[in-house]
Amino acid sequence: MWKILFLLLPGYVFATGDSLRYLTPRDTIILSVGANDAKIFEHKIEKGQTIFSLARFYGLKMDALRYLNPSLNFDAVSPKQRIKIPIPNRAIIRYREAKFNPKLYTPVYYRVKKGDNLFRLSKVYFRMPEDTIKARANLKSGALQPGQLILIGWMNPQGVPADWQTTQPLPPSLQKAADLKQHFDTYSRNAKKKEFKHQGIAVWQKEAPAARNYYALHDKAPINSILEIHNPVTKRTVYAEVLGKIPATAYSTNVVVILSPNTAKLLGAKDANFFVKIKYYK
Repeated sequence: MWKILFLLLPGYVFATGDSLRYLTPRDTIILSVGANDAKIFEHKIEKGQTIFSLARFYGLKMDALRYLNPSLNFDAVSPKQRIKIPIPNRAIIRYREAKFNPKLYTPVYYRVKKGDNLFRLSKVYFRMPEDTIKARANLKSGALQPGQLILIGWMNPQGVPADWQTTQPLPPSLQKAADLKQHFDTYSRNAKKKEFKHQGIAVWQKEAPAARNYYALHDKAPINSILEIHNPVTKRTVYAEVLGKIPATAYSTNVVVILSPNTAKLLGAKDANFFVKIKYYK
């Protein structure tokens, strides 16, 4: 996943919107480039903002947000948390028309990374003339330095239309995670299913390879059903499929669930044993 570093410069506001708006002309968007040359920035959640309205504002589906933020607990997003957001080129105003007033729009900068050059910014990332980039950044030559901020253009603070976002298929592991949550939500809406909750110790094998799956062993939930597992320390929630019961002689009685390595790691587990809260339906 991509890491964005913020350079605090006088005159720039690195908040993202306020309690009433998700983006304002006083904000500053700092882009980085990730996989497939996707432009990414981090939206800082403000009081009153929700993850669902945030997704709508940027023209995204929830699965796309989960793809970019796999470790985030979407059920407990709080102010000051940062959410990675993809910004399509189409949403960046790269060319100024005669009556364009930049004070009404949010400036968009790109932070140069190692290996970048003017040609790459012009032809690959943003598809705009090199001379325009040089003029906006006050560059006397084409040399770029890692960490340098380059003004690329501006963005409409009214948001991004959904049809401007390019949809990419989720990686298999994250698609599986999204599918499990969808199945769990289906269980929760079934009037014939009863909700059960309990808590205790989860166990996983730290040395085992993290296969791209999410499963659990649990004594009470039906096989092939879905567990909702919450780590109160990291505030992360993950969904796992029940493959069977806990071996009777292998673990102590206070162990309530055995997790696959991938499930435990997504929960942010550091130790082989850790405390969890579990919900399931049957």
